[in-house]
Amino acid sequence: MVLVVALLTFGLLLAGVAVFLAVRDDRGEGGEGGGPVVLREPLTFQLVAEQSAPPCASGTVPDDGAGTCYRLGPERMTVERVERIEAALQGPEGGQAGWTVQLELTPADGAEFGRLTGKAAEQPEGSDGRLIAMIVAGTVISAPMVQDPITGGEVMISGDFDRAAVEDLVRRMTGR
Repeated sequence: MVLVVALLTFGLLLAGVAVFLAVRDDRGEGGEGGGPVVLREPLTFQLVAEQSAPPCASGTVPDDGAGTCYRLGPERMTVERVERIEAALQGPEGGQAGWTVQLELTPADGAEFGRLTGKAAEQPEGSDGRLIAMIVAGTVISAPMVQDPITGGEVMISGDFDRAAVEDLVRRMTGR
């Protein structure tokens, strides 16, 4: 009888560990909103030289669904870890009402991102050169327009997003 109870207890403990491992947060030392996030796939930010409609010509990179091809410029940076990334509902007091992606880069990456977005902001307003492609696994997942240089590593990606679209973008950015 004691052996049966011991086996049942061990089985329940093992099942509990299995469930914990299946649902635990594997984003690194914290995760969404709680600390550094190690990306499953590197995230590359690269300036766009030109965008066009499909079919994509040689030397261009497709996006993952919006039907755009991007010829990318040489300026780029790649990150493998971010301090924080999350979907957030931004109130009108922040200047952008609606769902946004809040991204905090590491200090070193924040400085490089400031340089990269500074180059984009120097381009004529409304031009393709103001776009910065976000690339995961060789595919452009988004190409937001840069309004001003983004210094300090605090990035907010806004647009006409609902919650599901922002959560999907966070998932694609983190490779999940």
